[in-house]
Amino acid sequence: MKRLLLLAAVAAAAGCGSSGGGTAEWPGPPKGGADGSVAFAEFNDFLAGDGKEFAESPITAVTEFLALDETSASVTTLRATSPGEVRNFSEVTATLDGLLDDSVRATRYTVELQRNDSNEWRVRAVDWAQQCQAGRGHQSFFPQPCV
Repeated sequence: MKRLLLLAAVAAAAGCGSSGGGTAEWPGPPKGGADGSVAFAEFNDFLAGDGKEFAESPITAVTEFLALDETSASVTTLRATSPGEVRNFSEVTATLDGLLDDSVRATRYTVELQRNDSNEWRVRAVDWAQQCQAGRGHQSFFPQPCV
């Protein structure tokens, strides 16, 4: 809901006939690769441009990157950690469980972020894995397909 209100505010501020700027809308993450990697360079470009408001915190950035307001998961868990006293690095783990899929039960993303000199967060790495439904493959989180 907060994301939708924020998007509405940004769209209203932009107005019709603005000078060619895009809207602050991210379509969601690219598909994960067979090795568990997920491309993120375009998202960092989005954070530097139209999506600047999402670069204010690791949780906000990951919520937007994964388009969590559009997920079919029955339970979504986000956990952000920072090592020791360092507050310019964060790792956010997002687990989407109870997916509406006959083969995949859950998906997990691990997103590493770092704060830049402008105090904005950028993605450094994204890993992806999935857990299969019972009888449909592996029960641990791996990037291998479920059957």
